Amino acid sequence: MDKLLTIVVPVYKVEPYINKCLDSLILEDEALMNQLEVVIVNDGTPDNSAEMSREYVKRHPQTFRQIDKENGGHGSAWNVGLKEATGKYLRFLDSDDWLSNLDRLMLDLRNCDADVVFNPFEVVRLSDDNLIIPCPVLFGKSDSSDGCQTYSITREIWMKEGNKYSNVNFWSVTYKTEILKPLWPLFAEKVMYDDYILTWASLVKGRTCVAFDYVLYNYLVGRPGNSMSVSQMQRRASSYDVCFRHYEAKRQKIDERGVPRELLKCIDELIADYAVFVFWYEVFLPYNKAKVNLKHLYENYIKGDMGRPVLKRYSKLPFFLFYWVEHLRYLKNKRISE
Repeated sequence: MDKLLTIVVPVYKVEPYINKCLDSLILEDEALMNQLEVVIVNDGTPDNSAEMSREYVKRHPQTFRQIDKENGGHGSAWNVGLKEATGKYLRFLDSDDWLSNLDRLMLDLRNCDADVVFNPFEVVRLSDDNLIIPCPVLFGKSDSSDGCQTYSITREIWMKEGNKYSNVNFWSVTYKTEILKPLWPLFAEKVMYDDYILTWASLVKGRTCVAFDYVLYNYLVGRPGNSMSVSQMQRRASSYDVCFRHYEAKRQKIDERGVPRELLKCIDELIADYAVFVFWYEVFLPYNKAKVNLKHLYENYIKGDMGRPVLKRYSKLPFFLFYWVEHLRYLKNKRISE
């Protein structure tokens, strides 16, 4: 039977969370379960997570399958999952998170042919102070011929919400598989924060979208061990650097793919927004690399946007002074917060 939905689950050091994640993908309706594909990608985890997830393959072989690979990072696991996906639609699910209302989504997808499907998602904090993030408000030309109230994707829809990163990223979005496969390998590998490319990748091929009003994704935040030391900041900076260069390389290849000018403008705006976001983090790269990278970001994506104090300081101070001022400011603020 053809699969309706593929869910990609990377596994690495998630023993306390993996059962809750995978339990949320088991449906009572056997017919729906047979239309679901769960691709578990064991990213060389050193703990028992992969053995725990393998039990789901044994119990539900019609739905679950597991791929074992050497450790290559989160993006590497997602690339494997994207390549292996056979479902009409595709979702990414981190293995410390879980889904709700999956059966409802499956029923809705049966009558849907939109390229992008939005759902609200819930941010689940360990403090119990949870927050539901609504999906983008859809407006514009509607086409309900496929049984769903679908809309043409426009720049206004994509850029409408204040938090563009959350509202059009994987927590909120189910993708038609055929719009992402041509971009494989989609994700930067062996780094953190590889997911931002999903804020604009679906615009390359996607042309229609639909929104449902029920929460699907539950995003856990506040896990122990989130360090903000200088060494961790340096690691973050290195990841952001690799990811941004990956996005630039992907962007250079899409002009030939016939992307409408309006959506191409949206892609460029999202990449520029990301350049502003990563600018301060890249201060924590080694001095010479930071000098080159920040100049590239500033002159090609940011110049003229003085909305952030760090950009004002960069434009006014000699680089050697700016560099050490930012490091000292960070250490001072970190001491105060502690």
